[in-house]
Amino acid sequence: MSFDSLALHLVTDELRRTILNGTIRHIEQLNPHSIVLKISQAAKTHFLLISTHSIHARAHLIERSPKGQSRSHFADFLMKHALRGQITAIEQVGLDRILKLTIAPTSDVLEASPKSIIAELMGKYSNIILVDEASGNILESIKHIDETMSRYREVLPGLTYTSPPQQDKWHPLKLDQDTFISIVENQEVSWRFLFNQIDGLSPTLAKEIIARVSDQSTLADLWEAYQQVVGCFQPSHSQPQVLIEGGNSGKQFQREAEASNHAYLQDSDKVVAVSALKLAQFPNTESRFFQTMSEALSAYYDAVTRDEAMQSERNALRQILNKMTAALERKQVSLRQDLVNAEQAEDYRIKGELLTANLHQVERGQTIIEVQNYYAPDLNVLPIELDPQLSPSENAQQYFKQYTKAKRGVSVIHRLIADNEAEQEALQAYVSEVEEAKGLKELRAIQSEFVKKGWIKETKRRSKQSESAGAFRKYTSPDGFQIYVGRNSKENDLLLRRIASSQDMWLHTKQIHGSHVIIRNPEKKPGIPMPTLLKAAQIAAFFSKAQHASYVPVDYTWFRYVVKPKGTASGFVTYTHEKTLYVEPSV
Repeated sequence: MSFDSLALHLVTDELRRTILNGTIRHIEQLNPHSIVLKISQAAKTHFLLISTHSIHARAHLIERSPKGQSRSHFADFLMKHALRGQITAIEQVGLDRILKLTIAPTSDVLEASPKSIIAELMGKYSNIILVDEASGNILESIKHIDETMSRYREVLPGLTYTSPPQQDKWHPLKLDQDTFISIVENQEVSWRFLFNQIDGLSPTLAKEIIARVSDQSTLADLWEAYQQVVGCFQPSHSQPQVLIEGGNSGKQFQREAEASNHAYLQDSDKVVAVSALKLAQFPNTESRFFQTMSEALSAYYDAVTRDEAMQSERNALRQILNKMTAALERKQVSLRQDLVNAEQAEDYRIKGELLTANLHQVERGQTIIEVQNYYAPDLNVLPIELDPQLSPSENAQQYFKQYTKAKRGVSVIHRLIADNEAEQEALQAYVSEVEEAKGLKELRAIQSEFVKKGWIKETKRRSKQSESAGAFRKYTSPDGFQIYVGRNSKENDLLLRRIASSQDMWLHTKQIHGSHVIIRNPEKKPGIPMPTLLKAAQIAAFFSKAQHASYVPVDYTWFRYVVKPKGTASGFVTYTHEKTLYVEPSV
């Protein structure tokens, strides 16, 4: 759901109660499309975010200001005209998504006359515009719109500010039942019809009215649904909330929220919409209620931007892995062909032997000779190519040299093929980690490994990442043993190098990509109880590609029998003396 007129209506009411008559202390530009105003009012500090993002345009209060650009022309310009200015009026222009802040600057600011910051929050047409109240002229805007970009309305410094074109629609709060029924009767009422007829209704709100009635509903029922939705334009009737998928922890969450009097979203929550009312059009959702619309908007957009950042990071890692996988596949094809060629070594030996046996028939300068192949069952005639620059015996020696080289090459190529297959297997492990990562922290840990391997270039952000092992997943078995689980290849390596000891038990799914699991055995007991082994095996199965299988084979052996070959990929090991358990994945 996008930021709509209802959301802005409620935010405007909230701003009047919190920052009206406040003083602007600082203005910072976060990125090319967003600014934050730091405002002091009644000994309190507030931060107002205004974003012209093409998809996430919005305006609302936030708890704190994130770090922005070091320098910004637009923010500097606003500071010159509005710093220490007092916000004397806050309004929503009609029911449009336009927020207007009127500012009375102090006398020591350039051109000390009233100014207005106008935020037009209309998708890809969003803009933030500074206007001189006396002349009505545009002083500056975060986006410059010239005639090549819009035939209807230019937004450039020096031009007179004009509002976006108004639409001829009914005002939602001024409609009575008779007027409403006269609009919809004899019409095929759909959400699009309501959207086109009534001002301030976003597609989501129009769809919500339709979702609250059925095919058997009367016009009176439709009016009732309409009143329920537009009633939320009254702040006292609104219930700011974020809708999330499902509801597996709703009751416990609600108790926690009520106890703290402050709602929040969990990292695992999948947000669907932010709204001032429960949306019937999303039946399989659960609501997280917030004290204010700004709090709900902040939580929702934080989750959305986090998910988008995760998706972007995941896609970038996928591209790297896909590129490297394709390269290894091409290399494997080439090595297979080299192996085919190298396996012709026996042909070179036979030709050398036959040529040696028939030297008396060869004259210098010949390019080919045909001899009887007494190595073949049918004793067929075999043509042998000759180098005319070499003597007969030198030609024979040349074939023996080719035989020796090819024979030596076979073993080398077999080793290269095995190494290449190991690299492919390691890449597949990374593919699993990337797909199963639950947060940015995990994805960036994988990214850090890619930097170390030279697969991607290091950035300033990555260079600051900690090299510490981080917090492994830890569990306690029914017998009191500590069970450690690596969350990715890097942690698997750290688990093996820094945590595990020879007396510990190591577990891993059999021939299936997954996490390494260690049962700590500090008391050096000669055996691990079966309940502990089963618990650890279930955990190993759960954190593997076979997570959704019914029964999964899990190998276990003492860690002293686990070896990491030199130069192999992160998480790759060989092991012996193993036994196998078949368990159902569980934690």
